Amino acid sequence: MPRKSKSKLALVLQSNSDGQPIAGVGSGVGLEFIKAYFPEAQNIIRIASAYFSLVGYKLGRKYVASEVQFQILVGQEEGKDVRATVIDEITADLGQCDTDLWRTVFELVERMKSGHFIIRDAREMQVPFHCKFYICDSKLIWHGSSNYSRRGLCQSAEQVSVSHDSERICLFTNWYDHVAQNAQDLLAELIKKLEDWLNLSTPFEVYLKTLFLLNNLAEYPLSLDAYSPVYYQKGVIARALRQANEYGGALIIAATGLGKTVIGAEIALRLQPIGRTNQVILIAPSVVRENWERQLENRNVYFKFFNIDVLFRKASQQSHHQTDQLERQLQQANHNTVIIIDEAHFYRNELLREKSKRGKSLVYERIVPAIKAGAKIFLLTATAYGTDFLNLNSLLYLLPHRFYNPNLLDEQSPWKINNAEEFSRLPIVTILGLPHVLKMARNRGDIDTNGRTFIQFGDERRYLPKSLKLYSLRYQLFLQPELQSAFDRRCFDQAFKSPHQWFDDDRMALRESAIDTVYNASLTSWLSSPIAMVYSIEQNLATTSYSEQFEGVSQLTLNLWQQSAVNVQNQDYYSLNMHDTQNRSYKTPMRISLEERSNIFMPILAQLRQSNYIDDKFLKLQEIIEDCCLDTRGKVIIFVKRYVTAQYLLTLLQRTFSGALSIGCTVETDEDNPRLKTGLQRFEVLKQFSPRSHNYKANREYDVLICTDADGVGVDLQDADTVVNYDPPEGADELFQRAGRVLRMTSNPERVVQFYTLVPLIIDQRDSPSRVHNDICERFDRIAHRHNKSKRILGSGVISEEEHSEITLDSDLDVEQLTRDNKFLTDIGGLGAESMLSHVAVLEQYRSRAEELPEYLLSARSYSKPQNRIFILLKYEGKYYPILFNLSNKKLEKQDKLAILDLIACIESEPCAAIQAAEIEKIANQAARAWCDFEKISVDQVSKICGLYLVPLDKTAEINRLLNDTYNDEE
Repeated sequence: MPRKSKSKLALVLQSNSDGQPIAGVGSGVGLEFIKAYFPEAQNIIRIASAYFSLVGYKLGRKYVASEVQFQILVGQEEGKDVRATVIDEITADLGQCDTDLWRTVFELVERMKSGHFIIRDAREMQVPFHCKFYICDSKLIWHGSSNYSRRGLCQSAEQVSVSHDSERICLFTNWYDHVAQNAQDLLAELIKKLEDWLNLSTPFEVYLKTLFLLNNLAEYPLSLDAYSPVYYQKGVIARALRQANEYGGALIIAATGLGKTVIGAEIALRLQPIGRTNQVILIAPSVVRENWERQLENRNVYFKFFNIDVLFRKASQQSHHQTDQLERQLQQANHNTVIIIDEAHFYRNELLREKSKRGKSLVYERIVPAIKAGAKIFLLTATAYGTDFLNLNSLLYLLPHRFYNPNLLDEQSPWKINNAEEFSRLPIVTILGLPHVLKMARNRGDIDTNGRTFIQFGDERRYLPKSLKLYSLRYQLFLQPELQSAFDRRCFDQAFKSPHQWFDDDRMALRESAIDTVYNASLTSWLSSPIAMVYSIEQNLATTSYSEQFEGVSQLTLNLWQQSAVNVQNQDYYSLNMHDTQNRSYKTPMRISLEERSNIFMPILAQLRQSNYIDDKFLKLQEIIEDCCLDTRGKVIIFVKRYVTAQYLLTLLQRTFSGALSIGCTVETDEDNPRLKTGLQRFEVLKQFSPRSHNYKANREYDVLICTDADGVGVDLQDADTVVNYDPPEGADELFQRAGRVLRMTSNPERVVQFYTLVPLIIDQRDSPSRVHNDICERFDRIAHRHNKSKRILGSGVISEEEHSEITLDSDLDVEQLTRDNKFLTDIGGLGAESMLSHVAVLEQYRSRAEELPEYLLSARSYSKPQNRIFILLKYEGKYYPILFNLSNKKLEKQDKLAILDLIACIESEPCAAIQAAEIEKIANQAARAWCDFEKISVDQVSKICGLYLVPLDKTAEINRLLNDTYNDEE
């Protein structure tokens, strides 16, 4: 809040017959005595003062002859505001913004060097004097309460009286000289400090100091079980705290394995008000609850945990129900509430829900009012983009809305984007990708004796995988001619398609179409497994056509239906955990008659039975497991879309590798119905598959894990090195989440991870007249398209368009080429010092130097923009404010902190532009005062930490001439 200036006590002076003051009280009394009596001194002015300041010296120096010697004795004063060192007190004035001091300091240093200024510190002597006095030669003395500082001379209400009594003058002079003889000489140290300031710093030092102050985090004591943030996490945390202060929250996208939990826990800890406990609402998948509890509880952060799907549920009348508890927590939200949503991509379709009029979003109805009430929100995910850019806008909608029209202060609008570049540049978004982390580590010099880059976690070195091997394995779809014909003959079409709205990235608008859910589900089954296809056909044969529903089903049709059900039931697939579902039917009628469909499907079912449900796709999986598990003793994760496919693979793999391998699965059967195991059961399976990553002592250990995308989020399964996309995912987020189970840092510097994607051969044949053929090609094209868009936001890709490709992460050339190819770092600011994490990389490389930089820095540099600007880093009430001032129009420019860092970023060898230091300080103060006026803050409450004059190329001489003319006019 702006501070109100205190009213000054009116100055009252008592003067002699010559008009000279002999006594006075009030604000400015000290300066009046200086004006009257300093000019009378011819040899020495002795001053005893609790404080001495550079601004105070400037106020008095114009009244002193050049040959007069100043002697300053700084002494003890009672009170809580007495600082530890005199040097700090004096140099603190270098950061004030109200008075130009460069020429004063230059003149003062010259006086010091010539012996015309002496300053000593008597505080350590514990000299018991409180009165401030000034002795001019042996002619006069005045004493009172006025310190030789701006506050003492001009601002504070002081009292002063003068004496010409020679006996009194002699007494005070002898006492002064005796104390000064044993006081500490400050001259050499003060000269060094002031000369460092007079000699401009380098532009890089200003940049580095700014980075350090904006991104530095104080060390907090943590319990043993809590992970301390590492350097790349600190940059994200510091930025998040600034985003919380400026925007009320942030969307943080961090590649899997880079520690989102630690980042979120540190944000919650550092946002706690002093002496109070925040209300922290944590919304996350239950599978990551244990990890969050460990990090938050060991930071003494009190929180309430809610499962990620609770926001989707309707309100309950039961007071103990999680939905009801969450609603109460959100309704009580205020400025001391912090909401953390982990795996926030779960809510990526909420804006589509509202825009397509499928119903109001319960997520928005609950979260948005809490944010408007002042709660701060942080969305954490590794995959923000799933299917379209509306996914990104859905997440942005959860963040505090911004003022869209500055003239209409009540009109707020959600953040939104039209492309990946816009998204990555939003000041409320932070992105942390694998290439960033490797680049920062290399800049720090974290490279072992074998040339491998490592990430330092305390005393432990961890490594990202040495390389990513991507395989695209082709397989022959089972019964392709028969099933392709059945699809094209509309056997899988429902009678009436459903209206469907979807978001078009190219047009950035909602589009309407019709969707056939039965057709799409059946196609997914064909791409999954023979047993999934049997399920779809069985359900198909349990459903009549539209005409049959209303006209009555003939006896022949009924007989065919019953016979088909009996035939399906009698087939030998109970060993594959199938069940009789003759009574299951689609809710919508089919397009063609049951009789026609039965004639087509019965031969297909017979052929599937004869094949024993083993297809080329399964044989490819068998080869992968043999290579990765039997030959190299690794572990394999298999992702499927259909529960029945999971059970099918479990049965066949157990049969194939009986005794050689142990197979785990997160799907079970209940009364012959496949379903997901409970959360606790699945977590137990995951720990038995990856016990080392969970520090778990397993009674049994699985070599192969079969799971769905329900377990593709948040779980560390780094005991495995291989992921198989057995079934294609729908969105890019699922694809990256799958890869994230193994794409993590370990202690093994030679680790290689492999991603296999099984792709039907049919996609290599284009321009087919077959509808289903083209639909399959389009489905895989869509996956590739979404993957490519997502990797532009996140970093490295995880599928290959070629049969085999390899990404070597730990090579300067390869990583930079990778990021250029993906246009990733270009989208978020380039490979230089433009992105926030590149700035952090610079800070980490030069952190020790940053810690030793002087308190106040001024510099100048040339840059490519056409206008003169000055950058200032101000400090007000313990917070830092980077500002930019345009010298052409004398106006402050509204810029995001990251944009300002981009502007002042430079390399260590960047030369200082030849701008006079006095002019830089003068303009810096002008900019600081403009900011104080705009913010309605008293200028004496603000400190100027850094100033960097930005000079258009080849304009230095012209600017110096103009500045000199301006300065001379004002003098």
